[in-house]
Amino acid sequence: MKRSILSIAVIALISISIFIQLFIGTSHELGLATVQASEQNRPCPRYGGVLVIGRTDDSATLNPLLTIDDASFEVANQIFNSLIERAFVDGQLGYKGDLAEEWNVSPDGMTLYFKLVRNATWHDGYPLTAEDVKFTLELYLKESLPQSAFFRVIDHVETPDNYTVIIKLKQPSPTFVPLALAFWRNHMIIPKHLYEGTNITTNPYNLKPIGSGPFKFVEWKKGDYILLERNENYFKAGLPCLDKIIFKVFPNTEAMLKALSTGEVGVVTIVPEPNLEEAKSMPGVKLFPIFTGLGLVLYIGINTQKYPLNIKEVRQALNYAINKEEIIKLALGNVGRPQRGIFSSELGPFHDPTVGYDYDPDKANQILDSLGFKRGPDGIRVTPNGTRLSFRLFFTAADLPRMRASEIVKEQFKKIGVEIIPQSYDWPTLKEMITVKYDFDLVWFGHATGPDPDRLYVYYHGSQIRPGSWNYVRYNNSEVNKLWDLSRTIVDQNKRAEIFRQIERIAMEDAPVIPVQERVLYAAYREEFQGFPPGPYWYANHLETIWWTKGSIRSPAESRSLILNASNTLTKISSMISSDVLDKIRSLIEQANQSYREGNYDRAYELASQALSQIESATKTPTPTPQTTPTEIIKTPTPTEKVSEKPGPDYTLLIAIAVIVIIVIALASYIVMRRRR
Repeated sequence: MKRSILSIAVIALISISIFIQLFIGTSHELGLATVQASEQNRPCPRYGGVLVIGRTDDSATLNPLLTIDDASFEVANQIFNSLIERAFVDGQLGYKGDLAEEWNVSPDGMTLYFKLVRNATWHDGYPLTAEDVKFTLELYLKESLPQSAFFRVIDHVETPDNYTVIIKLKQPSPTFVPLALAFWRNHMIIPKHLYEGTNITTNPYNLKPIGSGPFKFVEWKKGDYILLERNENYFKAGLPCLDKIIFKVFPNTEAMLKALSTGEVGVVTIVPEPNLEEAKSMPGVKLFPIFTGLGLVLYIGINTQKYPLNIKEVRQALNYAINKEEIIKLALGNVGRPQRGIFSSELGPFHDPTVGYDYDPDKANQILDSLGFKRGPDGIRVTPNGTRLSFRLFFTAADLPRMRASEIVKEQFKKIGVEIIPQSYDWPTLKEMITVKYDFDLVWFGHATGPDPDRLYVYYHGSQIRPGSWNYVRYNNSEVNKLWDLSRTIVDQNKRAEIFRQIERIAMEDAPVIPVQERVLYAAYREEFQGFPPGPYWYANHLETIWWTKGSIRSPAESRSLILNASNTLTKISSMISSDVLDKIRSLIEQANQSYREGNYDRAYELASQALSQIESATKTPTPTPQTTPTEIIKTPTPTEKVSEKPGPDYTLLIAIAVIVIIVIALASYIVMRRRR
């Protein structure tokens, strides 16, 4: 008897085990576990939403090869792609592929090989190929572009097929990858079919760009906003997370920060130093440091070709007259450190900490006295030829910290008999005045001095003096030029460091600038947006992984796929159902389309599911597998990400399994009973 019971129990356990295994396998087969797995693997926790980015400057151009200001390249970099880009790799600053899925460098450092992704397209539908890459790289060699100096090491570019790029260099270069191919600007690829045979500086697509990046250009209302929308055909599956990005221009810092506090904007690219505490106190707002390790500096550029600023001793006197600590404390939020040379101390051995000028107004007065610059009745010095030492000090409009700093400099320079007249202009106007017309005396300016000091080649090498370039101070020292050229032929970092220390010593003796501050900058964002920072270069990196916490769990592709499935299925069976039911299902599909257009992808998916359920009920047949072929319901093309939607579960197989289990148990009982007889 006990054996019989034991046999029944064993058979039952085996049957139940088989049932569980079959059920789990069947549930996967029916798609019950598919959604959970896909959510775990998708790149975006949620989809949809509009990110408004607050700033106080408008863009000048959206051609990534021409952008020389943050306000321009922060937009252009969302529209275009590069071969590779700077990224955090295992917590360290490194590189990752963008358009390149594979790349390597030959042992001698003379050849770089790139394999491109095969599914990248321009926003107008044209395929992106190796010819676009070659065309872009060769433009740097043919044209005088802002970053051309870093590409001059290229000997030639080969394209053995549509997706292979081979770059041959003239010599090994320690700076070609970090400062040309993977810089934070001027490294994107532009479309050959839209720029070939045109003037790159006047091509109309500079203002209405066609790129390949995560976001497409929609509209630019000058002085107000630039609108970008999600690229549905982006070659990186499941990206971007956001639907739209709006770069909103505000008249001043106060208005921008107020918009951040009220939620009108989701992120502020840079919080001015004096406003850090204000931003920290805002509910729902977080700050994070930006551009760390890149050696950000703030200084006053001097027009070295304008009398009497073309006199080295005058420039030295101005350096002695600046009290950097006072400016940083009273105008610049009391953050960062005094800057001593043209390179930041964050560059380590490339910077000479002994260079620079200590605050010494007595020394400044002695220098000016020795030059014969006498004080006039108003206390302002006059040169022997009658020129007053009165200088305009420019800064960008709405830049409150620089406005305050200018007033402090004005008082400091009074002590040495120099008059300062602060003047502000919008950025496009200011940029033209200092880099094209050279119509300035002194100007507040700031930039990074890393990740490699060669990054300042365009600011201090004599070959870079030309309208539109960044050597706006027109500094030209033959010894500095020779040393800088030598540094570009040396790979050994210790030897390069010694060369750059020599360059810094010579440059600071010439004093083409007045160093003020080594900066520590912060951005601020509302917590409903996540994913900050997207990379080491902040807004210069793609914002494709930034996501909205109030967005949809379903991706746009998932929702669209199910809508298309419902639409295609309804077309096939429309003659089999009544007109009333047909109208109801069509209404559901149209509502799903409307929700999709509004960016509510969860609701769109739910409505499409309801439509499919009603189709199944009306026809009493299983729902077909979703189709991904576009129809007239959705006008946008299907992106490269492939989503397979499973139909609702069919319990027929489960019932059959249950019946089998019951039969097995019954047979086991029957066998036991016969043995007992």
